[in-house]
Amino acid sequence: MTLQYDDFMRKPRRRPAVPTSPDTLAVLGLLLLAWVPYLNTLGNAFVYDDRPQLLENPYVHSFRYIGKIFGSTVWTFQGAQGVTNYYRPLMTFAYLICYWLSGPIAFGFHLLNLILHAGVVLLLFALTDRLFGDRLLSLSAAGLFALHPIHTESVAWIAGLPDLELGLFFLLTFLLYVRLDRVGPASAPWRARAALIASYVLALLSKEQALMLPVLAAAYEHFYRADRDATSLQIKFGRYLPLFATAAAYLAFRIVGLGGFAPSVSRPELGWYAVVLSAIALTGSYLWKLIWPVHLSAFYVFHASHSLRDPGVLAGAAALLVCLALFVRLWRSAHEISFVWLWMGATLAPVLNARWLPAGVFAERYLYLPSVGFCWLVGWAATKAWRTAPTENPSRLRILAWRTMPVALGIAAILYGARTIRRNRDWRSDEVLYQRTLDEQPDAQFIRTNLGVIDFDHGDMAGAEREWARSLGPAHPYASTLNDMGLLRTKQKRYDEAIAFLEQAIHDKPNYADPYKNLAGVYAETGRPADADHEFRTAVALAPLNGGVRDAYGHFLLDQGRSAEAQEQFAAAAKNDPNSDALSNLGDLLMRDGDTEHARAAYRAAIALNAFDNHAYLGLATLDEHAGRTAAALEEYRASLNTDPNNPDALAGVHRLTPAGGAVQPASTGATPAR
Repeated sequence: MTLQYDDFMRKPRRRPAVPTSPDTLAVLGLLLLAWVPYLNTLGNAFVYDDRPQLLENPYVHSFRYIGKIFGSTVWTFQGAQGVTNYYRPLMTFAYLICYWLSGPIAFGFHLLNLILHAGVVLLLFALTDRLFGDRLLSLSAAGLFALHPIHTESVAWIAGLPDLELGLFFLLTFLLYVRLDRVGPASAPWRARAALIASYVLALLSKEQALMLPVLAAAYEHFYRADRDATSLQIKFGRYLPLFATAAAYLAFRIVGLGGFAPSVSRPELGWYAVVLSAIALTGSYLWKLIWPVHLSAFYVFHASHSLRDPGVLAGAAALLVCLALFVRLWRSAHEISFVWLWMGATLAPVLNARWLPAGVFAERYLYLPSVGFCWLVGWAATKAWRTAPTENPSRLRILAWRTMPVALGIAAILYGARTIRRNRDWRSDEVLYQRTLDEQPDAQFIRTNLGVIDFDHGDMAGAEREWARSLGPAHPYASTLNDMGLLRTKQKRYDEAIAFLEQAIHDKPNYADPYKNLAGVYAETGRPADADHEFRTAVALAPLNGGVRDAYGHFLLDQGRSAEAQEQFAAAAKNDPNSDALSNLGDLLMRDGDTEHARAAYRAAIALNAFDNHAYLGLATLDEHAGRTAAALEEYRASLNTDPNNPDALAGVHRLTPAGGAVQPASTGATPAR
């Protein structure tokens, strides 16, 4: 049969419909579950640790600190006070990239968290399918993980990024590892082996919990891999020994290059007996939060356990015994799923040592990776229950329960999603977060101190004093609280009390730069310039990258008539991590020295960082007025008035340069804008 031209023109030919594959539907469904509950986080601000880690961190603002990011611990930018056990270069590097792309806007960082969380959910789906070969179990476990409210801290909080990165690369590494079945390391494609090691390195650079991955790999290899009985020990060792070698290299770098794996001991007074008891109590608390995720909080007050009769220890021991009994039963009856207990135990163990953990010993974000095992277990139980259809004359109640199971699971998913959405709102601002936290943990001194800082910044001195006074007791106060009280007393001109608070802060935390800076301010106000200079120098030595410390010292030096030294401080601050205050004052000093070109560049850089820097506009206007560029100077004076309508220097400049009677008054000479 010959087709004619008219046959094609009568009506368009339809292409056969391409059916949507089950995998595509599964991925789309999981993406919706991972994203929809967290969409309201995109409007949240920087909160809690986000500000020091992002807005006050020079390493995040410039690529020239790449070496520091990968060659030092996470808080090193703070100087001597930044000694920590945390090595998280991938977190800081991700912040650097995100800051370069979107600037200091919280939206971009929240979007990154959402993308990573979705990636973890999809990897969990793929890994579950690979481990257990059950598509329904894979969907159930990944869906539960996507919705579980315990993950809100990791996803809704920008500083929770390390847990997302760890989850992503830990799951990816394990997925690549389990795909090495039926082949030895020599017969596996080199790309697969390289991808495995590269992924594991990224997991190690994300968080310390990644050290447990080779242990899990070895356990899986010898006790769970399908071909374990037919595989020689040589092949088994060859599969996972590269992971152990990579972990050993990482440990060697931490010990030699960073001065120790855990150089900071947060609670030296806590003996190992108390550490073990506290770990048992913490385990019980973590398991309960997985089962019943209510009363969530950004900060949990830690109380060490010292007795076997402690209720927390008893509850934790009971939970561990139940877990052990379930493990033994599953080992015998459903061997593959017993692996979930090894997963939860291995990934949770590193965060149970209270001696080297920070103030927040218990944290919801620490459950992000361990909860994978919990989701496997719940998903397996639900799948098994659904597939066990009632037979042999079952009761009506059993039939009803079986038929309503999908409805019950749907309701549970809706409740989990709604709880997640509601919890995300707690992270929208510092004020909301701190108040919600104090509602759950009224004796959280650290959080109450932060709430006082907000009152202080808003000019509510009475509110700040109320919060800080409560933060001073009954437990020993934080050095930050003492420092804040010293600053408040300085504002109130109660200098003797200010000095006492600041000296106590220095005594409690000698490497903390802020009390030295604030004590220097007290000495400067009370006519003790030599003492002030000494404290400023100490603060700069402790935190050389801290722009606030150098700016304060620069202003002090200006007041003392030491312009050259002041210029050094402002120049160092502008070089380390540019800020508008340092650049504006540097512009003044350069203009005073006759270096108008660099002065202009400094003023423009200040305005680029802070469009409301009134001082920088005045500096540019002065330069242009002296150079005879009247129109440009007039525009800059007016720009200054846009930020400060009553500024006398700007008003005088506009009046001077505005034509009156056809003439423009001459510019005044020798004036630098007043600070």
